[in-house]
Amino acid sequence: MFKSRYVFLALGLLLVSILAQSIYQQLNKKTTAKSLRLECHKRMTTFERVYDKKKLNEIKKLLKSGNVTIDSWVEKAKYSKSRLFEFVKLEDMNDVTKKVLKKYQESSVAKDEKKLKIEYYIYENDVDDPGKKTKRSKLYAGYVVFRFISDNELIYQVQVDFMDKKGLDIPNSIECAIKSFITI
Repeated sequence: MFKSRYVFLALGLLLVSILAQSIYQQLNKKTTAKSLRLECHKRMTTFERVYDKKKLNEIKKLLKSGNVTIDSWVEKAKYSKSRLFEFVKLEDMNDVTKKVLKKYQESSVAKDEKKLKIEYYIYENDVDDPGKKTKRSKLYAGYVVFRFISDNELIYQVQVDFMDKKGLDIPNSIECAIKSFITI
C-alpha cells in the first residue's frame, strides 16, 4: 500500500512535468507570419502583420475614400551589381500603385480630412550579401514592402516577393500587397 502511493505520486509528477513542458513549447513555438489566405499568397511568398486590429477598419475607410498619401523608395543591392532598376522605374511603380488603389476607392472626400499614409519600397535581392547563405534565399529577384500608417502609427505591413530579374511581375506583387490589406 505504501509503495502504491509512491507509484501514483511518481506518475502524477511525470504527468505534470509533461504537461508543463508541452505548455512551455506551445508558448515558445516559433511562428512565421507567412500568409496563405489569398490566391496570390499561394503564388508569391507573402508575409503580413497587423499591429493594431482596432484601427484596421478606420484606415480601410480612408483608403476607400481616397484620403491617401504615398511615399516610396527603392533599396538597391549593395554587395552585388544592381541591375533591377535599369528596368524598373519608381515613377512607373507609383503609377501602378495609384491605379490599384483607385480600384478600391469608392468615393472622394474633402482633402483636409485625416489621411492614410502608405509607405512602400522595392527591395532588390542582393545575392552576394554574406548573410544569405541558402540557395533558396537567392532565388527571388526582390520584394515589395507596404506599410499602412495612421497618426504616425504603423497599423499593418505586408511583404510580397517577385521573381522576375527585370521586375516584370512587380505590378502583380503590388496588387497582391494592396489586396492583402483590403481583405485582412
